[in-house]
Amino acid sequence: MRKIKISRKSILLTILIVILILILVLVTIGVVSIFMGRRTVISINGVNYSQNDYMMYLRLAKNNLFDEETTRLPKATLNTIVDSDTNLNTEQYLRQKTEENLKIAGAIEKIASENNIVLSSEDEQQLEKDKQEYIDKLGGKLKFCKFLYDNRTSEEAYDKIARLDKLYTKVYDELYASGKEKDLTEKEIREAESTYQIEYKKARQIFLLTVDPTTKDDLSDSVIEQKKLLAQTIRNELNENSDFDEYIKKYSDDAIDKEPPYDMYFKSGQMIEEIEDAVNELQVGQISPVIKSEYGFHIIKRDELDDGYFQKYLDSKRENKFLTEIYDTVKECKIIIQDSFTTLRVD
Repeated sequence: MRKIKISRKSILLTILIVILILILVLVTIGVVSIFMGRRTVISINGVNYSQNDYMMYLRLAKNNLFDEETTRLPKATLNTIVDSDTNLNTEQYLRQKTEENLKIAGAIEKIASENNIVLSSEDEQQLEKDKQEYIDKLGGKLKFCKFLYDNRTSEEAYDKIARLDKLYTKVYDELYASGKEKDLTEKEIREAESTYQIEYKKARQIFLLTVDPTTKDDLSDSVIEQKKLLAQTIRNELNENSDFDEYIKKYSDDAIDKEPPYDMYFKSGQMIEEIEDAVNELQVGQISPVIKSEYGFHIIKRDELDDGYFQKYLDSKRENKFLTEIYDTVKECKIIIQDSFTTLRVD
């Protein structure tokens, strides 16, 4: 039998050919990936959004719905979480939310264009600075590239969504902020003030815990009785002219490591029932008797709502007014959805 002799040169040539083929395959895959990523999947008022854009908005939808821990849960569990709030499974919700976010992006672009609002050179510089800070936070450019690869998107799409976020803020600041063209009317401010006075409360409390803050188990009967006697003693000492903050600082179990003001500012339904009921029965400046809840003993003093909180409330109303225009604009937008949009992955 004749022995076939393979030269070293032939082996090296074969290896070189294999390497070249692998490089060609990888380049081909890369080119196809870039091409597919840049294909338009939805157009809104003539502005095209690519598959890469879709993936960035998909990530936004995931971040709004899930934190890092819940994304590791089984799909069936995630479906249960989503269904309890939306009557949709996870995939349906993410598709719906991603499409909605893309349409909102188109609406913001339209509102900005109609009002001649554009990003300034300073805005663009800030965007670059913010991106570099994010790259540094991730650990450098390579980590940033991995982030883009893991999310099946591109730096161009990342820049686009960051720019849109900046444009949203600029449109709000130039049209809806206090004193601007589309600010709340005098009538809307009066209505907001009336609603604010009805819905919101401000109070402070001296709180003596009767449960272990870690385990939530009740403390011993003797300790609970001591806390009850202390709460009653404190209440007997207090009057409307007492320095309530000093009593909070000295006695309240929830004032550890805190400094004044010790305000509790809340909307109806946000506070435990016993506290809310007590506040509702008090006039401004009055102090409640000792109140018992499942967590301990409370002594409540009702305070007057101040202008600082009301201004924050008005800002939330301005934001809601802006959001209403955005959603109304979405209805007016000319939207073209490509067939490929419905087949994009969401996992």
